[in-house]
Amino acid sequence: MNISSTICWSSHFDAKTICNVGPDVLCVRQGNLVKFIQMSTNSVSYFKAETVASGLYISQFCGHNRFPLFAFAEATLRPQIFIYKYPELSKFNTLTSNNVINVDMRFTEFDQLLLLSGHPRYTICIFNYRNGNLLLEYDTRITSRPFSLCSSLSSLPTVVQMDKQEMRLLCYEIGFVDKDAFLHLTSIVELGKNYLKSVKHCMCFGDDNDLYVVSDFGEFSQIDIATFSVKPKWSPSYISDPGVSMITRAHSVTSHRNGFLIANYLTAFYIKKKAGNFVVEWTIDEDLGSVCMFRSNPNGELYAQRELGSIDVVQLEENTGKLVELVPTGKPVLAFRVLSGFKEECVAVLFADGIAMIELATGRTTCEIPLQVPCVMNAHRSNPYVIVGTLDGVLVLVHFERSNVAHVVAEVQCESAAVFALDYHDTCVVLQDQAKRLHVVNVEYRPPKMTYFFAIKDDLLVKQVFVMDFLVVEGPRLLVFITRDEDVKYPGYADEMWIYNWGKDRRLHRREFKLPKTYIAFQVQPPAGRWVLVEIVCVVRNSGVFDQYVLNEKNELQLVCSIGTTHFGYIIGMGHTKHVMTWGIAGIMVHFRQHKRAKKPYMMSRYVALFYKPEYLLRARECYNSKYIILLSANNVMRVCRLPSLADNIRENTELPVEENFFIEQIKYEVKPFVPSIAKLEVKEEYTNADLFKHEKLKQMIKDFAAKVTALIDYDISVTGKTKGIYKKFCYHYKWLEALTEQAHKLCEVERASLMEAIADQSRIRDWIMRLVTRDAININYKVRSIFADANFDSFSMQRKPKTEVFDKYRFYDLEDHIRMSTMSLDEIEEVPEESEQHELVEQDAEQQPQVGPKKSVLRELKPYVVVGSSIYEHVMAPVFQLQNRAIVTTNQTFNANCKYRFYLWEPLKQEFNKHFHEAQQMKQETIDNVVGTNNVLNKIYDNMNIMLRLLHMEKFEPPALTLPTLAKDEVIKCIMEVDDSEIKAINRRRRKTIDTGGKRGRLLLWSVEFWARALIVMMDGVIEKLWEEEIKKDIPVPEFTLKKQPHEYSLEDQRVYRAYEEAVRQLEADRRKYLGILHENETKTLALKMNHILKLNKRVAELMLLKLKYDFALKQMRVRMLNLKSINYDRDQLRKRVKSLRSDIDKLGEYIKRYGQLMEFWERAAAEVRTRLDTQQTRDRAIERFFRGNFLNTVPHASHEMTKLFKKRPKLTNKLFPSSMMCLEVAHRLSPKVSTRNAFPLPKDVLDFLANIAEGDLPKQCPPSVDAKAWDAFTKLRRQKIESELRLKGIGYQLSDSQNYLNSLSKDINSLKEAKALTQREMEDTTQQYLEAIHNMTLQITLTLGQVEVHVGGVVKSLQDSVLMHVDDIKAVNAMIKNAGNKKIKAMQRVAIFRRQVIFKEWEHKLYKANIAYLKYMLDAIEKCKVSLEFLTILRNWEKVKAERQKFMTPGAIERVVEQKIAAFRKHIERVNIKIDTVKANILETKRNNHAINLKVERLKVDVAFQHQQRDIMMEERRDREKQERMQQIKTHSQLLTNVRKHYAHVLELQTILELLRLRTYPTLGPPLPQCHPPVPEFILHSTPK
Repeated sequence: MNISSTICWSSHFDAKTICNVGPDVLCVRQGNLVKFIQMSTNSVSYFKAETVASGLYISQFCGHNRFPLFAFAEATLRPQIFIYKYPELSKFNTLTSNNVINVDMRFTEFDQLLLLSGHPRYTICIFNYRNGNLLLEYDTRITSRPFSLCSSLSSLPTVVQMDKQEMRLLCYEIGFVDKDAFLHLTSIVELGKNYLKSVKHCMCFGDDNDLYVVSDFGEFSQIDIATFSVKPKWSPSYISDPGVSMITRAHSVTSHRNGFLIANYLTAFYIKKKAGNFVVEWTIDEDLGSVCMFRSNPNGELYAQRELGSIDVVQLEENTGKLVELVPTGKPVLAFRVLSGFKEECVAVLFADGIAMIELATGRTTCEIPLQVPCVMNAHRSNPYVIVGTLDGVLVLVHFERSNVAHVVAEVQCESAAVFALDYHDTCVVLQDQAKRLHVVNVEYRPPKMTYFFAIKDDLLVKQVFVMDFLVVEGPRLLVFITRDEDVKYPGYADEMWIYNWGKDRRLHRREFKLPKTYIAFQVQPPAGRWVLVEIVCVVRNSGVFDQYVLNEKNELQLVCSIGTTHFGYIIGMGHTKHVMTWGIAGIMVHFRQHKRAKKPYMMSRYVALFYKPEYLLRARECYNSKYIILLSANNVMRVCRLPSLADNIRENTELPVEENFFIEQIKYEVKPFVPSIAKLEVKEEYTNADLFKHEKLKQMIKDFAAKVTALIDYDISVTGKTKGIYKKFCYHYKWLEALTEQAHKLCEVERASLMEAIADQSRIRDWIMRLVTRDAININYKVRSIFADANFDSFSMQRKPKTEVFDKYRFYDLEDHIRMSTMSLDEIEEVPEESEQHELVEQDAEQQPQVGPKKSVLRELKPYVVVGSSIYEHVMAPVFQLQNRAIVTTNQTFNANCKYRFYLWEPLKQEFNKHFHEAQQMKQETIDNVVGTNNVLNKIYDNMNIMLRLLHMEKFEPPALTLPTLAKDEVIKCIMEVDDSEIKAINRRRRKTIDTGGKRGRLLLWSVEFWARALIVMMDGVIEKLWEEEIKKDIPVPEFTLKKQPHEYSLEDQRVYRAYEEAVRQLEADRRKYLGILHENETKTLALKMNHILKLNKRVAELMLLKLKYDFALKQMRVRMLNLKSINYDRDQLRKRVKSLRSDIDKLGEYIKRYGQLMEFWERAAAEVRTRLDTQQTRDRAIERFFRGNFLNTVPHASHEMTKLFKKRPKLTNKLFPSSMMCLEVAHRLSPKVSTRNAFPLPKDVLDFLANIAEGDLPKQCPPSVDAKAWDAFTKLRRQKIESELRLKGIGYQLSDSQNYLNSLSKDINSLKEAKALTQREMEDTTQQYLEAIHNMTLQITLTLGQVEVHVGGVVKSLQDSVLMHVDDIKAVNAMIKNAGNKKIKAMQRVAIFRRQVIFKEWEHKLYKANIAYLKYMLDAIEKCKVSLEFLTILRNWEKVKAERQKFMTPGAIERVVEQKIAAFRKHIERVNIKIDTVKANILETKRNNHAINLKVERLKVDVAFQHQQRDIMMEERRDREKQERMQQIKTHSQLLTNVRKHYAHVLELQTILELLRLRTYPTLGPPLPQCHPPVPEFILHSTPK
């Protein structure tokens, strides 16, 4: 199926797709469209992969930096990789692999192609793209993304893969064994989190073949692959500036001209290595926020790609780089429409800043109109008018007079929010705003004008339904497609259609139709049949079916047909022009309205585009008689394609059954009036007398209402006293105001009820919050404070439900240490008495029984977690537990001790103190109650004292203010959790100015307790017991006669009564004075009692304060001990982990050294093979040279000088013409006369010119005149062979140089690995030493009493009263002194031993001298009797030298050194012998294997021989032997006869000569015979003649 189309252009291109295609070409990509830009000529070409032959879509794309090649992978399962040549855009090769999907793809600098597959294996595949061979596959199993691969610049590159999840780099090397290749993981380098944002472009290889990375802070580092390390090389200046905050930014690094460009979104630095350090040469100070990628080409040019695909070139001005736009790009497209009435092929496009007209053929903009924030647009169906809606709610009418001339002819401000959607039909425009309301606007064309008509005020459309789409058709009628579910999200679907129409009667008609299916797209075909029928095409949801409806002038909706398409999946969109165009995730189809093979419309269809990658389209349209197709994707990219002929590859749709005359039932019909927004006419009205009377009545009502308002204001002023903030506006609509007031009262009642419920639930909510907060709280504690003092202490915070998850893990661990029963046998278990009782029992036993044997002491066994006695504190502070337990060594034991300590000691100790705390709380409450009682007593005493003073006519005193203790807020948890009303300040704005408190005071007096008591006493006088204290408060009544008579008028009786009265008064006064004294005494006693209560509480609080300090000390002591144990174990654990990590690093380094050694051996063999090839090629070259000079020049001796010059002549070469081995070998291969079957490899233009010059030099016109054509052909062949040999020599030389360079780098890497291993080993030794020191030097925590104490050396320490605490530094100093003294002693002993050896040696030497003297005497006698040999004389003459050599062995330690040297030499020799033995063993094994293989071959040959013997014919062999013998006999006979002939031939010849001489003598006149008369004698006969 041919559905290919010719690309015209795209609005813009994807970011981060720029790449090189050779040295002079850049390309960018948009989906499966690739745009190539020739930098030298600015010519543009396009490539599109959309067929099986050219490739099915593009998933991954890459270009070659040096050769004009590009490659891409298809977007299918198990895709092929296509390699194309530029500028021919012809296929160069096709590669296949077993990968399901591909993630990344890269060309190396030579003939390899790297490919990284996707999930699940993430395989690295390496191809030789010249011959199409797959070199190797390596499964990494590492999740990777694009830009995860990087390769070096060598012929066998280093491949680097980025692991983003672990933030590390994996470095691979390519190795070959025979014909098999493999990928060798040489290094894993950890980067860390500082490279997370820059992970896509953080690495690259430099021109020195080293790997460099850049971090999120801009720090530039080199990766040392051999030592797995990151070596910082350069960092920006702001990193070292202390005043600048460190901010992570995404950075990128690009290799450029032997330097590197490091860029972020703010700036860019170009750094270069000078004198061993990287320095900044120039910077780019522009805003690089829109720059997404930099790219450098081999010509030394640097380009930058922006977000929309535009390309800028970096130009230098002194020390600053600037970005200059080189290849502009388009802008995101919001919408497009094809206008009618133009001969030119163009399209109107809406951008974010205006509207433009663009030619379809070239993509050139003919005209452009700027607009403010446009968002939607629509076009007239037959006239060149376009309406644009903006975010400001403005409609703009644009008229295109020509394709290059446009004007804004009208604007209208709609009474709506931002325009959300728009439809345009003839003179009617319907728009939907952001609030989902629909508005109608009328359009006029003579002159152009737009008028806002009305808004469709239908709350159902806004609040209760989801409007999927709407269309304007003839009538005008508005078709709105909705669904009743308002929660549907865009794009949604529709299952109902509402038809709105309106007329001059200002009535809005709405008809509702329930559609039989659910649809997702709707399009309207222009009316047919005298403009009365409207065709509506709808796409059925989740299917490949679309239905055709017809709407007539009576607004009757009929389903005409239902068509099933041949889509591969569901249809998700539709467009309608002359034909119907539908699209889904599989592609785009055109359904022809009329076709010669179909009787009904839309029954024939054809695919015009296939999607191999899911793509969501907003709009698609074929235009200009199906010449072009325009696609607008969801990411605002518009692509224009030229369609091929649509006559072939036709598919037939399926017509689904539909009932005849199937009309959709109308379910509802509504009519509403609307008010158009038109100018209102002014009408002059005349008023009648009745109207005037009504006016007067209304004015009077207003005056009455003003009087009421004035009274209301005066009342407000009188109540509040404020003259500001009063009512300023009043409502005169009484009915409305009364209704509003009634609603307000109802609302107030509801609010009041709600408030009362909240008030009723306040305590419940408070309690719930308190329980919620304190349920698991561990930090809420409260205090007990002393009264009128600063002493206080708090409780220990406790968990309500202790967590036992960790304790359960260690509950039965080390059970004997916390079991509740002693480990003694049951027979020995006795009840241990208390300490005092035990002491008494011991004394009694001592008195009663004599001391016979050792006294058996009664011991109490204390366990750390078993509390013996009632006090946990005493158990914790026992002396036996004051020392740190040295048995706790492991981490598990530490966690066990910590868990048991918390469960058995920590929490119970807190609970024990909290009991005292609660007792103190209760005591304070009782004290407060007692103090309140004493205050009441004191108040009563003071009242009585004032009464007595008043009765005694003495001056009253002011009772002192009594102190009343209260609980502080931090003493009650309720006060901690609540907020008191006193803490909230409120202002009563309606408070009256003056308040009469008299009545209130009277009411309060009635409710006082004293009032009722006194009233009861008065009422019940005579019944209640009369108290003396109460009686003396009463005055004695004055006799009545004193009021009527003078003293001199008193009678005797009166005088007696008066004297009795005075005596009673004196007695009463005395009683009162006595009672006053009693009250003073009671006051003193009561105050003392109050003070005693307070002092008792304060004393208890002080005691508990000290007790709290002790408990705190005990807890902190235990906690510090546990933390000390934890820290010690943590340090040991970290050291163990460090040792383990270093050991693994050493093993890893050893493994890498081994692998590098194997790799180096392989490369050495490869280098030797290359040297062999070089020697062979040099031999061939010299052979060609010798053949030319030795053989060819002899054929043309007359032109030897000229031919020699031509033989040495070569086309002019540049230095960089043959920069690589591959180039040299490719040119040599093309010069070879052998016919090649492989694909032609693309070569640069200079190389092609070189080949052309060679071919031109071989033409016959270049032949010298003195040389014939045959010799010239032989000469050209020979010269081509010579040039081919030279190029091959040069290519092999490049290979040898690369091999040697790689060997050097391998040796450097091995040395670095060895150095790293040595450093790691030293570090491991240091860490091991630290670990040993950490084990030996354990920090102990000891609790000591104050004062000087000593401890005795030896024995078991059971008490700490006589102990001394020494610091660890002092102990180390003493140990160092002991160590130094020991070293000195050892040295002294060594000196003594050496002296004794010297003495022994001297004694032995003395004895030797004696023996030598005796021996010499004996030898002198012997020598005098015998002769001396020459050797002995030589010894005697050189006796001093021999003696000196012997003296060497006399020095101390010389023999040992010689022995050690000999031992070392023998060990080296043994190692060499062992190596040779291993080699011999390996050779023996190899020989055994070969012998085994040979034995197998011999056995197979024996079997074959036996089988042949079985199959042979004996008679035939005998006949053949007989024939052989007969033939040999014949040959032998023939040989004998020849021998006889040779023997007799000389004799016959001699006889003939004699006969001839006789004849001459007889006949002298005859001459000799002519030579031709006799045959010549054979040469073998002449040579065989005896001499």
